[in-house]
Amino acid sequence: DVTTFPPVHEDIAVVIGEDVPAQRIREAVLAGGGELLRSAEVFDLYRGEQLGEGQKSLALRLSFRAPDRTLTDEEVAPLRERIREALAEIGGSLRE
Repeated sequence: DVTTFPPVHEDIAVVIGEDVPAQRIREAVLAGGGELLRSAEVFDLYRGEQLGEGQKSLALRLSFRAPDRTLTDEEVAPLRERIREALAEIGGSLRE
């Protein structure tokens, strides 16, 4: 009997240059999230004046899951910081 612990879902928006492909953004997010980040799916693309010329905002739904427990917000917070750092390396930032 295998117990499956529920995932913790979180949506983020990444502001980044228009020339950076969505796949590259997704790879950076997955690398930053580490082994507890099970998926990162793009669900929206936004372009608008408030982002600035040559910028886009990509929304991703993140799913974090541990094999042995239900994750807490306190456990997910440092992963979010690592994702922020990984995005900075490719010229992106989290939209607040």
